[in-house]
Amino acid sequence: MNAYFRKEIQAFEYVSFTELKIEKESEFCCEKLEKYVSSVKSWNGKIGKFCIVEKEMYVPIDYCPFCGKKIQYVLVE
Repeated sequence: MNAYFRKEIQAFEYVSFTELKIEKESEFCCEKLEKYVSSVKSWNGKIGKFCIVEKEMYVPIDYCPFCGKKIQYVLVE
């Protein structure tokens, strides 16, 4: 599975920050993960990975929790 993301810089008058946003062209390995991502906001824009929320903490994942396929995170320039 390939998860494509891009770096976006948000600039305001006194502060700026970088956010990593998931691209809509990302491929999902299984239907269960696609449904999970659409219903639960699992993309973490600070680290650029899908996460599972456990006890109010984001735990990044590198493998699909449903089918076990590896998730490749690809930065799009």
